[in-house]
Amino acid sequence: MFALLVSGCAKQSENNNIHIGTGGTGGTYFAYGNALKDIAEQESDIEMSIQMSAGSAANLRLLENNIVGMAIVQNDTLTDAYNGKGEFEGNPLKITKAVAGLYTESYQIVVNKKLKLNSVEDLAGLRVSVGEEGSGVLKNAKNILRAYGMTVDDIDVRYLSFEDAANALKNGEIDAFFVTASAPTKAISDLADSNVPIDILSLDERAIRFLQNSYNGYSVTTIKKGTYKGINKDITTVGVMAVLVANNNMSSSNIETVLNLIKAHQDSFNKISGNTVDFFDEATLNSIVVPFHKAASEWYSANGITGLKAEVKADNVSRKTLNLDMYQTVAVAVLALFIGVLLKERIKFLTTFCIPAPVVGGMIFAIIFCALYALGILEINFDETLRNVCMVMFFTSVGFQANMKVLKSGGKGTFIFLALVLVLIISQNFVAVGLSKLLGINPLIGMCTGSISMIGGHGTAGAFGPLLEDMNVDGATTLATAAATFGLVAGSLMGGPLANGLIKKKNLMDTAVYEDDSMLVEEEIKHRREVSMYAPAVYQLTLAMGIGTVISFVLSKTGMTFPIYIGSMIVAAVMRNISEYTDGFRIHMGEINDLGSICLSLFLGVAMITLKLWQLTALALPLFILLAGQVVLMYIFARFIVFKCMRSDYDAAVLAAGTCGFGMGATPNAMANMQAVTEKYLPSVKAFLLVPIVGSMFADFLNSLTITFFINFLG
Repeated sequence: MFALLVSGCAKQSENNNIHIGTGGTGGTYFAYGNALKDIAEQESDIEMSIQMSAGSAANLRLLENNIVGMAIVQNDTLTDAYNGKGEFEGNPLKITKAVAGLYTESYQIVVNKKLKLNSVEDLAGLRVSVGEEGSGVLKNAKNILRAYGMTVDDIDVRYLSFEDAANALKNGEIDAFFVTASAPTKAISDLADSNVPIDILSLDERAIRFLQNSYNGYSVTTIKKGTYKGINKDITTVGVMAVLVANNNMSSSNIETVLNLIKAHQDSFNKISGNTVDFFDEATLNSIVVPFHKAASEWYSANGITGLKAEVKADNVSRKTLNLDMYQTVAVAVLALFIGVLLKERIKFLTTFCIPAPVVGGMIFAIIFCALYALGILEINFDETLRNVCMVMFFTSVGFQANMKVLKSGGKGTFIFLALVLVLIISQNFVAVGLSKLLGINPLIGMCTGSISMIGGHGTAGAFGPLLEDMNVDGATTLATAAATFGLVAGSLMGGPLANGLIKKKNLMDTAVYEDDSMLVEEEIKHRREVSMYAPAVYQLTLAMGIGTVISFVLSKTGMTFPIYIGSMIVAAVMRNISEYTDGFRIHMGEINDLGSICLSLFLGVAMITLKLWQLTALALPLFILLAGQVVLMYIFARFIVFKCMRSDYDAAVLAAGTCGFGMGATPNAMANMQAVTEKYLPSVKAFLLVPIVGSMFADFLNSLTITFFINFLG
């Protein structure tokens, strides 16, 4: 029986039976689906049946499992599912295709009017329904709460359907409930018509801006006064489009019939949904990121709709898919690393500019994978689980570098230089955000070319890229990695000539002095390796990572967005300095550095092979302008600020060269820049002391905190 049932579901596209996923009886999905069912049965040979569900996420899972052939879902949940984010982490859509944009759903927060609530923040501690588990409403409720610095832990949460929530509010069992549906929504109307005193909360401007910047597809909507009985004021909120989707196996004739029915009866459907979405609007179509069903794409073209870019949106390419698990993914990354090492031994340019081996080999793989994708031959999906593990371990090793004793040993100049680096980090992000606004693009896209990729380099680019992608910045990892690669080359090209010009123009050789280079002897001793100490080093890293998860959890309660490794970095820094100041235990720094380097190589390898280079095409010109702005900033900062503040002498000129190196690339680039200058002139102990201390020990730490602040501010 089960086999026959599944077989019937899988083959429903071969006949005229359509099982459509909707929602609960109190929502618009159910009403819209029933209206479509009635019209289809009256005016076509399609037999349609209704599948009630918990909502968007549930509908998509039903569709992916061939239990329904069509469904109505929220565009934001659809976007997450297509990108394998949120509830669909690691399980992106495979057979779901878009058919049409239907109407705008509004976020509605219904509250007991007697409580006199004025803001979402007033919900703290109250009994609130956030929609059924597996619904888009739950996701939206979490997003709104986050916009106010709250989570579901701050309320007495319930998981009820619209209809059950309305009854619970009527009976005094809850104080408020969230709804995402077109207004008027039946469940709310029935509640208001039964003379239950209700109110609907408006969202403030800051929260609306947060939601629009953080998630795709949201628009400001107004629920007019009088929409519900007793609501005598306009309600300002945000909305998201409802999208009709279908199984890729749905027959072309059924898709065409459904689209013709919706088009012919659009006025009737608009009365059900309570608002109007232009069925032929270019913006409506382009806001749907999921590829359109081939038959839908052909139908739009036949009806003269030019807004749909068939070559991009239509799924006309039948490429095969190869899914690699986490072990196979790391194996490919290691292969890319070996190829990178081999090429660096043979190509002098790569060594000259200190381009990491994983970047060299990984880029070759990324180009190959891009070509396979573009030619419609193959798409490779990677399991990136171990990438995150390696990332956290690497940044934990960075936290162990934060030795305050060594910072003090550098004297006043170290603190001045550290302050300058912090100013540079902030400036890079201001330039990135400012240019983004001038170019009319999302500032979070600009952040990919700020200190994430400049001061941060490939490691930070790979860490924050996925975080930005979670905030709906498509291709953030690819963009940040490309910017980091550019920075490595630009910083290396700029540093030496800048210092050379300063030394010659200002006769700085007269200011060069020999200094005592014994300040870091003790620190170097601590970095000696012993084979027997690698196991304790692993334990120290693991301990810091484990405790760090608690710190990260506490920080997340602030409502701000933090990278997952931030807690581990903080714990590692505390452990290092307790060791330094108490001598109670030894931190195995040499071994930790080696382990961190291994994890960085694996992390970069996975990050590089998973790049989607085709995502850069639309940002080619903005990317060029953003990176040009960073080059100008770096030259001005190194030439006029670092050089001046560090006393305008020979050491300052060498420091300026080093700043270009790690200000746009990495500490090895800085050392290479300074070595090129000192080999031509004289050694600079001061420069070779300050750059490793600040660049290796503190720059990444300060940069992570600063980036986190900017992302949360922009969000």
